[in-house]
Amino acid sequence: MEDRVLSTLNHILQRKKRKITLESRLREDLFVDSIDMSMIIGDLEDEFEITITDDEFANVVTVNDIVENLRARGLSDYRSIIYSV
Repeated sequence: MEDRVLSTLNHILQRKKRKITLESRLREDLFVDSIDMSMIIGDLEDEFEITITDDEFANVVTVNDIVENLRARGLSDYRSIIYSV
């Protein structure tokens, strides 16, 4: 799941040329603004086939917070299980 979230962030933030890790803080390290966050949420919704409200991500600070938020929703990285068989 971490790889999928990092890939999504890299796709959205590619123009900012920042190294993205799980510990990266969205606003302070990656300079994510409200437009970026809307795009990130939209891409995550597409990637995981879910709906995310702005409130659900209101307290997200780091990339790892996004991963934990998705896991708390019961999501797992089913693709890695499918592709490893």
